[in-house]
Amino acid sequence: MLKKDSSLQEVIINASSLSIAYFVTPHGYGHAARATAVMQGLQRIIPHAHFDIFTEVPEWFFRSAMDFGYSYHRFASDVGLIQTSPFSEDLKATLDALKYARATQEQRLGYAVHRLRENNNQLVICDIAPDGIQAAKMAGLPSVLVENFTWDFIYAGYEAQEPALKEFSLYLREIFDSADVHIQTKPVCRVDENALQVEPVARNPKSSREAIRKQMQIPEDTPTILVTRGGIETQGDEFWKLKKFKDIKFILPGTSDKIRWDENLIQLPHHSFFYLPDVVYASDAIIGKLGYSTVAEIYRAGLPYAYIPRDGFAETRPMADFVQAEMNALELSYTDFANGNWGDLPGRLVSLPRIERKAPNGADQIADIISKMLRG
Repeated sequence: MLKKDSSLQEVIINASSLSIAYFVTPHGYGHAARATAVMQGLQRIIPHAHFDIFTEVPEWFFRSAMDFGYSYHRFASDVGLIQTSPFSEDLKATLDALKYARATQEQRLGYAVHRLRENNNQLVICDIAPDGIQAAKMAGLPSVLVENFTWDFIYAGYEAQEPALKEFSLYLREIFDSADVHIQTKPVCRVDENALQVEPVARNPKSSREAIRKQMQIPEDTPTILVTRGGIETQGDEFWKLKKFKDIKFILPGTSDKIRWDENLIQLPHHSFFYLPDVVYASDAIIGKLGYSTVAEIYRAGLPYAYIPRDGFAETRPMADFVQAEMNALELSYTDFANGNWGDLPGRLVSLPRIERKAPNGADQIADIISKMLRG
């Protein structure tokens, strides 16, 4: 693995006709958002780059963000964690899926290697997708691992409940350790001293705050809170209690089949024409699940954040520590969030100041690291 003090030029690639494969875990949309940000950063430096995206994340997610060359390949890049809701998981189903993935691994990796060769890919980047690292090695290609946690770290947190996960944790650790280049994105769950560390990775907005608020019919001086469940659809019925906060607008993605204005509530469809980073920057504060892309994009925007922790998930504590230390943040339990018992939290939240960020976007740092590799 490439260490922090090693030359980034150890991996040399012909960049004259650059084709990059990107394997992305389908565990929620946060990893896909981070991968998109990295691809955007690379495209700014290397405009001719083409990306082959291997994932089960729906293609529309990338289409809404990427106006440059890419091809989409539906591919089960990893099992991750089988969830029954944004805040709960099914460990038995996860273990069964891991066993099936191990049994069918040869066929799956054979397909991936065939596509890498057919696409003339020259580099493989993986957002915690171990199949990408293995396929790269089998195809004789360099691999880059991008993570703030790896699955062995997550599984270790559940081994007391499901001891059989330990076997897969050890197996996946070996795969992750075999990546040629290892990049960790803050906030990092388990620091690897041999890895390169970058700032939080976030997509940039495409439109101005003024333009988005005008489209949403939000006066510039009206405090506005974006409430996000991490891309999960809901009926939105649980948000009727927010109408009592008459002086605050609430943007509620994934709560309607079309955009609706209901008093101070703005309901958006799950697959909206509004680009989520634009909506973040058009808001004055965010309430949402504690997840990587949510944290990273709010951090970059410098907005106050009421975070909803996920009990029992190993990523929660390091993420919450970062949010409390680096952001203007309040905590809202999932029970209170789901029941609408928010007290005076919305008012307190919008009264917190915005933070001006001067640190670079981690996406640009990763793009710079990879571009140096490509220059040889």
